[in-house]
Amino acid sequence: MELRHLRYFVAVAEELNFRRAAERLHIAPPPLSVQIRKLEVEIGTDLFVRQARGVELTEAGKVFLEQARETLAGAKRGIALAREAAKGEFGHLSIGYNAPAGFLVFPRVVPSYKRAHPKVQLTFHALNMPQQLEGLRREELDLGLVWLPVPPDEFDIKELIREPLIAVLPASHRLATQKDVSIKDLSHEPMILPSKVLHPDTHREIMYRFQHARSVLKIAYELESGLSMINFVAMGIGCTLLPEYARIIRQRGIVFRPLRAPHIVMRLAIIKKKGRAGLADSFFRFSAETLERTEHRKQ
Repeated sequence: MELRHLRYFVAVAEELNFRRAAERLHIAPPPLSVQIRKLEVEIGTDLFVRQARGVELTEAGKVFLEQARETLAGAKRGIALAREAAKGEFGHLSIGYNAPAGFLVFPRVVPSYKRAHPKVQLTFHALNMPQQLEGLRREELDLGLVWLPVPPDEFDIKELIREPLIAVLPASHRLATQKDVSIKDLSHEPMILPSKVLHPDTHREIMYRFQHARSVLKIAYELESGLSMINFVAMGIGCTLLPEYARIIRQRGIVFRPLRAPHIVMRLAIIKKKGRAGLADSFFRFSAETLERTEHRKQ
């Protein structure tokens, strides 16, 4: 049974005449009669009582008419929703993100996206980078917001924001009164670094900068989140380097100081699995275009 058979049946049931139904459907009466008879054979009962001047619905036909109309209406709704989804107007997106994205990207992207696409449901999942990459590979996530780099052969990548690293120091630290600090200034200081497992590239870049500056990197702790790192600095346990957005986190007992050149810059990007189209591609492009416009206005 196909949808066209239901359309044929509904037309005959509403017209109660094969000729008028055939004209409505733009087909000849004999093929229409053949298709209705095949439908009755498939169902296993007569749907019409044939008469000289037309037809009447049997009791089975009356019941089937109600169901046929519901099925056709459901198919029509499904087609409309599918078209909306293809245009990025309807559906659901599962988005992974890191803490910086929550501060730097979502306030500038999500409200405007929701206004433009009110029928798209967004769900957000705070995950570290390995969890996001695995979620994208398994298609449990549609999009991710992470620090670069990520494997370019697996993911479509659009850089959104660049954030320089700054020094976070205890307020009582000897460097706290300086206007800015250098990597050389932090030599031998107990440092609180991002987890080597969760943020290997950032960890590696900091180690490289210390080596290049001929400074001694003394790692006191490796922690999973920037907030934890700030809390440890506030306790006077050590110093850390964090993206500049960390300035918005209010915590007593700490100061933020710019790093003197050469600067260490982190790049925040939106990513999706290669070839992922539809809604994922719509949000991917919308985010990049929105951030580009807001950055341009700042300049």
